[in-house]
Amino acid sequence: MDDRKSIIDRITGATEDTVARVQQEMSQRTVVNATKERASAMRQRAQQAAMSQLQVATREDVARLQASLDRVEAALNDLAKRLPESKPRPRPRAPKPATPSD
Repeated sequence: MDDRKSIIDRITGATEDTVARVQQEMSQRTVVNATKERASAMRQRAQQAAMSQLQVATREDVARLQASLDRVEAALNDLAKRLPESKPRPRPRAPKPATPSD
């Protein structure tokens, strides 16, 4: 069983070493680097295009909306101060149904 495990370990190690070596060699090639840069630029342009299609509120939109809400709130507070403070009248109660007295 130890021989089998050591073979698996050696194969795994050799595979990892080969992958690392190939990655290093590929990263040093100008064609690969240029392709990666172009792909990154394309991804960034695609993201910008997608974001431009969305209708996202800008900071200015949010600020204008907040200012409008503040004005409405101030107007409501002003109206509330002008209204006379009166307690609501109690609602009339419905008469209790007559109970038959037998």
